[in-house]
Formats: sequence, structure tokens, C-alpha cells
Amino acid sequence: MKKKKRKLKIYRILALILVIMTVFASSVLIYFNVIPYKYLLPGIIVLSFIIFGIICMLCRKTKGYIKLISVLLTLLIMGVEIAGINYAFGTISFFNKIFDIGVRTESYELYVLDDSDYKTIKDLDNKNISVYSPNTKALDKLSKQITFKEKDYENISEAVKSVIEKENDALYINSSLMEIYKDGYDEAKQLRLIGTNDITIKSDKSLKTVKVTEKPFAVYLSGIDTSGRVNKSARSDVNLLAVVNPVEGKVLIISIPRDYYVTLSSKKAKDKLTHAGIYGVLESANTVGDLLNIDVNYYARVNFTSFVKIIDSLGGIEVNVDRPDYRYNDSIDCGTNTICEQNSKREFGSKMIYIKPGKQTLSGEKALAYARNRHQFAGGDNARGKHQSQIIEGIINKAISPAILTKYNKLLNSLQDGVMTNIEQKDITELVNMQLDKNIKWQIESISLTGTDSYDKTYSTGGLKAYVMKPDDESIASAKIKIEEVMKIN
Repeated sequence: MKKKKRKLKIYRILALILVIMTVFASSVLIYFNVIPYKYLLPGIIVLSFIIFGIICMLCRKTKGYIKLISVLLTLLIMGVEIAGINYAFGTISFFNKIFDIGVRTESYELYVLDDSDYKTIKDLDNKNISVYSPNTKALDKLSKQITFKEKDYENISEAVKSVIEKENDALYINSSLMEIYKDGYDEAKQLRLIGTNDITIKSDKSLKTVKVTEKPFAVYLSGIDTSGRVNKSARSDVNLLAVVNPVEGKVLIISIPRDYYVTLSSKKAKDKLTHAGIYGVLESANTVGDLLNIDVNYYARVNFTSFVKIIDSLGGIEVNVDRPDYRYNDSIDCGTNTICEQNSKREFGSKMIYIKPGKQTLSGEKALAYARNRHQFAGGDNARGKHQSQIIEGIINKAISPAILTKYNKLLNSLQDGVMTNIEQKDITELVNMQLDKNIKWQIESISLTGTDSYDKTYSTGGLKAYVMKPDDESIASAKIKIEEVMKIN
């Protein structure tokens, strides 16, 4: 008799645990709003009836096999509830990790003549240092390391030459600006890097947000040419604007060439669009908004590493790859009707990525290679912009398919270290819930802005001339009309 009472007590404890876990799991899912009420509430009601039946079987005297079935059902339900709790907390944790709090990292580098005796920053104590585009915080950090005499220059070339001609002992400069100079001027090869200082900058600006399930909105998508920290100031090599109308189920993706000659929003000076990223993602977003006469509400930024991981986590994306116009990628022979490009680590040779034209499933590496290739297409940057739009469209189509649920956790894990956005968790979950609730068949259209090759002065170099793409006015006017059409609510 005592043994039976002991067993009954254990069953009742199990029933109590089941009730507690069910209440907790339901509360978590409701609080975080990660599942549409359309599915959640009926599910909770049905589950409540099932649990009530299980509790009755556990707490009363019943046959052994009924008790066994009740215990198995209890364990099964508790397992599902634990998975649901992990799903909810994992989702919220992920959104918290990728949410941008407005802090970016800038790197400042110290260069000396390659054949000099200087080895470390300490060796430059009491020396003369050239400075271009100085940041007070960066200078303060260097001042804590050494004592130096500062001389500012109006453009990068003058600052570099002052070191080469031994007027000064070293050059202190933003790493992104130095990368720009290295790309176009051989003089940089005469300098050697001996130290780097990282500083953090907090932005006091923000974008105007909207109710994402009720109002049209615009998202600036930036891809930076690096595999490092995604919050680091860097040139933006991929520049896309997604205009979304959630009411009408329409998406317009506008690809903007990286070298587009635009007016930087806060500087009120002409430069390449890619250089806007040096001054922060908000600078790029607002510059794009000014160009197309639209308020940009949100932004998302990814680096090369995260781009590849995202697509691989989705199981690849469907893209109709264009046939290349040329056999060669710069000096590399790619073969007949074949696209070839360096991989995500910028490796050539045996690590090259090869792609044949036609409709196919692209892996992350192949998608990145296709998005970057421009030398094999007569359209150059214009063609590259079109390809980037194709890839974003492929990602969207894969992301809104029901199959995404089976890859959900893998996708989140791939994103959290390489994505930065100002879209809040509640906005994203509301959009996801809306998609699950209404199963919207999105109409996606992609266009690319075009322009002509030119050379002109750029703000970031202090007025030095560089290759730019002069915008085509008709292309911009057409894009503005498309934006108006997509944003219109009937």
C-alpha cells in the first residue's frame, strides 16, 4: 500500500512539473511574441485539454499501461516546451547581439619609411609625425604612448610624401583612408606599418523608424570589404536599398554602384559612396537617402564572412547566373563562358571560385564571387550591381519559404557575429509573425542605378582625383518613380 502511495505521489509531482513548465513556456512565447497569436492561442488551448487529460490519468488509480502512456506523453510535451523556450530565448539573445547601439570602432595606423630603424611606437618618442584627417580621440591615445610634434596635411599624398622625403618621421592616419591611398598610389609601398590604435566612437544620431507592419519603410543594406568586426569603420563595397511595403506585399531592391559619385550627407562634399562607410553606417544610409530623396529608416551591415555563412545556412540560393562577356578577369584566364573570382579570403590560384552561367543553386562562396565580379562583364560596376540584387532576391525568397524553419537555429548562429542592424527585436518578430500569419506572396523587383566612368576629386583623400562613376540622371529619376509606386498604399 505504501509503495502504491509513493508511486502516486511521484506521478503527482510529475504532473505538477508539467503544469509549471507549460505555464512558463506559454508565458515566454506570449511575452516575446515569437509566434503569431493565430497559431499560439489555439495551440495553448488544445495543449491545455491534453494536459488536463494527462494529469487526470497521472493522479488517479489507472492501469499500468495507461500510466506508462501518460508518463511518455508528459516527457514528450516537456521536451517540446523546452525546445520552445530555447527557441524564444535564443531568438531574443540573437537580436540583442546584432542590435547596433551606435558604437563603431576606428583604427589609426602609424607608418614609417620601410628602410628606417623604427620598430615600435615607442621608438617615435619626441619625433615629428604627419597627421591626415586627425581625430582628437586618436591623437589623445597616441599622446599617452609617446611625446610627438604633430603636423597636419590637407591631403593624403602630401602627408605620405612628407615621410618619404624625411620631413617627418612617421604618418598617423585612419586605416580605411590609408587603404584608399594604397589602392591608387605606389608611394604607399615605401612605408611600413609599426603600430595600430583602436578607438571607439559613439554616434548621437539615429534614423526615423516606423511601424514596420503598417507603414512602408526603407532599409539600407551594406556589405563591407572585410572579414573582421562588423562595427569597424570600413568602406562599403555593397550598397543596396530595399524599399518594403508590408501592406501591399511589395519589395523594391535598388543596387547602387560602390564608386557612385555622391554628396556625403554630413560633409556636404563629393566622394565615392563606398567611402561614406569610413564615417559610419549612418553616413552611408543618409547619403543614399539624400540621393534618392527618401527617408532611410533602418540599416543592416554584413561582412564577407557573415555573407558566406548566411547563404550556406540557408542551404544555398537559386540564382540565374549571367554569361560573362569576357574570358579574362583582369589578367587571369577563367576559361570559356566561366566566371572566376578570388574567394572570401582574397585567395587566388587553386582557391579561385569558378561559376558556369545559368540557373543554379549557389553556395555562399560562389554567391560572394558572383557578387564581386565585374571585370568579366562589359557593364562593369553596373553589371555587378545587378548581380548583387539577384543574390539579395535569392536570399529573400529562401528566407520566406517554410523550409527556413528547419534551418532556423543554424541561420541565427551564422548571423550573430557578422551582422549589425538598428532594427529592434520587436519589429523583426512582428514582421516574422506577419509573414507566418498571412503567408504573403511578396512581389520583388530589382533595379540598378547606372552611370559613366570618370575621374574626379574625392573628399576622403583631401581632393585627390580617383576613379568615380558619375550618376546617370535618368537612372536616378526612374528609381525615384519606382520608389513612389512601391510605397503607395491602395
